[in-house]
Amino acid sequence: MDIQTAENNLAEALRQTPEYHDFIRARDVVFADGVSAALLREYESLQTKLQMYALTGKEAGSGDIDRFTQLNGLMSLSPQTGAYLLSKVRMHKLLADVFASLSEACQLPIEMPTL
Repeated sequence: MDIQTAENNLAEALRQTPEYHDFIRARDVVFADGVSAALLREYESLQTKLQMYALTGKEAGSGDIDRFTQLNGLMSLSPQTGAYLLSKVRMHKLLADVFASLSEACQLPIEMPTL
């Protein structure tokens, strides 16, 4: 089997997992509401920005931190948004496990932190 075929098979297998189905359901619910979708996009953008600051050793601006904290509070008020964020974490965990397995198979093991 060539790599492209294996990649396509893996992608299809991932789309058949309960984690993926939960993620898609939760995503569709949250993004159907325009206000929730806009807040979530801003939240995820700020989250990535703050992570980039941490990775580069730079200090994030207090405005970004304050806004992220505010959005984090808003996200916790909605059960639908909470379900979406949790399903996203579970999907990322599944992908991290797959990546760790592939890395090990290539003799490039990566220690994945446990939560």
